[in-house]
Amino acid sequence: MKPILLEIVTEVFTFFGHCRRCKILFDETGLEQKLHQKEMEEYPQDLKEESTKLSGWIRELNRLYKHRLLIKLIDVQSPLGIYKSLRYRIRTYPTFIVEGKETYAGWDKSQLESLLDKYIKNSLPSTHRSLQPSVS
Repeated sequence: MKPILLEIVTEVFTFFGHCRRCKILFDETGLEQKLHQKEMEEYPQDLKEESTKLSGWIRELNRLYKHRLLIKLIDVQSPLGIYKSLRYRIRTYPTFIVEGKETYAGWDKSQLESLLDKYIKNSLPSTHRSLQPSVS
């Protein structure tokens, strides 16, 4: 069975990196983690809470659907995120796009899971084959 594609268009934290030489130095001295922690603190509290909630959902979806689901996270500010927002007329985030056909925006797990279940059921091969008499 081919996995169902779930694209999640949302706001993603952005961290700026360093050149390779500086990164090695910062990693060895422990400064890299401190710099990322400082960048995280600069984001608004509601965005941090939303990100934590979404990451919990993603972990739960991975646990529930395992190999039947392929999750792709798309930053709303990236070119692809802007394209998806325009194409699917997305106004609220996070928005979940299932197989490029249906979207769901919001925080109701049961609605998202029922949408995913519908696509998973449709992708399963039919186990009941109808027996038709052959004409000779």
